[in-house]
Amino acid sequence: MRTNRQGFTLIELLVVIAIIAILASILFPVFSRAREKARQASCMSNLKQIGLALAMYASDFDGYLPMANYKPSVDGPPGLPDVINAYTKNQQIFRCPSDRDNTYVAEGTSYDYATGMLAPGIGSTLIDEPWGVEPTKAALLYDFSETWHAAGMNVLYADGHVKVKPR
Repeated sequence: MRTNRQGFTLIELLVVIAIIAILASILFPVFSRAREKARQASCMSNLKQIGLALAMYASDFDGYLPMANYKPSVDGPPGLPDVINAYTKNQQIFRCPSDRDNTYVAEGTSYDYATGMLAPGIGSTLIDEPWGVEPTKAALLYDFSETWHAAGMNVLYADGHVKVKPR
């Protein structure tokens, strides 16, 4: 006499669950790296858009970069997001998708604008030769933290290109 078996045994079910768990443990790190690469690419796009806005600003102001604070300011000089707002029309480009420290919420931007732009004794500088440095080597804007992206910090240079500065 033969019996028809319907369903799985407990052992078969546990084996299938174990296989799924092993596959998941292999794939989750791959997915998280891919997600971080997408965030870094989005950050680079933000910096590129800000670079284009800075170039448009410089074009309108005889080649000079804006004299601005890196962050919006209540007292003192205006922040870079405020100065180039007419060229960007979107404050969200100042937010890095990997900003884990909530710098954007606290400062109004996730990026640091050319250290020393408002330091005493530093005057206006031309976008074509900022601080007497070749534009391909003059960093204008970069992530506040080197730890936001796995590969390193995104940097916008005066000639408009954006690249990753490895740690």
